[in-house]
Amino acid sequence: MTRDKILDAAALEIERNGLTQFRVKRVASEAGISVALLYSYFEDREGLIAETIVHRFRQVLLGTAVIFTEPLKNVKTAEDLRAALKIMIADAQVPSRTEARILRIEGISFAHHNPTASAGILAAKAEVSDLIVKCVQPLVEKNLLAKGMSGIAFARIWYALFFGQIALEGEHSLSIGTEEWLTALNVLANAVVTSDEREPVH
Repeated sequence: MTRDKILDAAALEIERNGLTQFRVKRVASEAGISVALLYSYFEDREGLIAETIVHRFRQVLLGTAVIFTEPLKNVKTAEDLRAALKIMIADAQVPSRTEARILRIEGISFAHHNPTASAGILAAKAEVSDLIVKCVQPLVEKNLLAKGMSGIAFARIWYALFFGQIALEGEHSLSIGTEEWLTALNVLANAVVTSDEREPVH
């Protein structure tokens, strides 16, 4: 618990002051511990920053995975899946999701220059990918996806859409109004669900 408290405090320090103004003394104070105790958990300042980036990145990924795991938990029919996709679309547009996407992008950028962060981010991606695949697999087993749409492709399309959205924000030729974007997402949602009216496999 002390380790997580330090990592949460370090994440706050990064958010408030950035990496160049990052101070271990402020992190220790925020966590309510001594600097000496902090260094019993982390080798040095760079190691603390690297592990903090991974810690926050993992939190962001797990938070985003909720978009998939919660709505899909009780899906049994194609109609259930359409309703779940509507929930996923709405949830992905919440402003805090955009903040999470920004943190993820910043984390990846830092990781390119730090082997510890890079390895930790790869492990976090693997953990969350496994979680999402486990959740999507029942859709395949129940024949709820359109012909030619694999479970992996289904998850990857939606995951890429939600995370890629931040990269295209701003005024340029690919800018799109909220209503137009939501309409397009709903059209896509209907397209990936089977139109076959056969009784799904239970």
